[in-house]
Amino acid sequence: SVCEGGELFTWGWNTHGQLGVGSQTRLTCKPQLVERLKGIPLAQIAAGGAHSTTVSLSGAVYSWGKNSFGQLGLGDTKDRDCPTHVGALEHWKTVFISCGADHTAVLSKEGLVCTFGAGGSGQLGHNSTRNELLPRLVAELWGARVTHIACGRWEVPMICLLRQYTLVYVLSLDKFYFCGSDDEGQLEDERKPNQLIPLPINSPMNTGKSCQSNYHCRCIQSVFVFSMEMFVNVLMYFTQNSYLNGIATLEDKEVDKWISNSKCCEHIKKNIRLIFSSEACINGSFLDKRDKHFKTSKEISGVDMSEVKRFYEKISKKPVVYQEV
Repeated sequence: SVCEGGELFTWGWNTHGQLGVGSQTRLTCKPQLVERLKGIPLAQIAAGGAHSTTVSLSGAVYSWGKNSFGQLGLGDTKDRDCPTHVGALEHWKTVFISCGADHTAVLSKEGLVCTFGAGGSGQLGHNSTRNELLPRLVAELWGARVTHIACGRWEVPMICLLRQYTLVYVLSLDKFYFCGSDDEGQLEDERKPNQLIPLPINSPMNTGKSCQSNYHCRCIQSVFVFSMEMFVNVLMYFTQNSYLNGIATLEDKEVDKWISNSKCCEHIKKNIRLIFSSEACINGSFLDKRDKHFKTSKEISGVDMSEVKRFYEKISKKPVVYQEV
């Protein structure tokens, strides 16, 4: 769970380090702060079978937990008990991530998709059943400008239930593409062959067109596909490309209200304290615009210092606000 102040808390099983808080405990029922990500403005988090990933507002991807199939995208199969930067995705302009049981899919701002991890059911979409230890572009989706991705992650061997797949949605075509396996309760010799590349599936319902006029709201869609005894039921959450920017950040309109208010009332002080007591919120508030923030690295902060200067010049006109900041 990501708090408004930018802190990430995790709890539950930690058998493979999937909580990101070290390996000292196997199970915790109380939320634990993920110290390694302190100060990073997080945009979204995703949890798989026993691994976790997160993406920052500047597109940096971090992963941790189980890595036996390479689902962390770090080039090896060693588990990690703390968030580790996925260097192969640096500057890839990541805006969304999804985790399956043992694989991961990543969506870029340009609509490109790359996958990595377990590929035994064809869920990576690379026309093979090989595992991938590093992020690999799904060539079959090149030029499609994918807008949404979702990974299936349920596996119950005792009742022959296997759902290992990747589903993507292309808004401009109003089409879903599927790869992997979605066998549900069939015997081994009755199972449909795995789908090794993403292919379009027909949906008997309106998918996304009705949402375009009010794209700011989340529209939850269920996709039902009946084809050769295959059933897919996936919840898709449709949002803007800004996706899950849930942490508190500065907005010009809000700052203008601070300045125009006759005095610094309690709710203004509360907002100021929330943002300026958090490194993550400060970093997220002054990121470079026009995609320059996607170039953030150890050498490049991604922070627009001219915006910082402009903000302080603006609030200096209101001493009581300036003092509170």
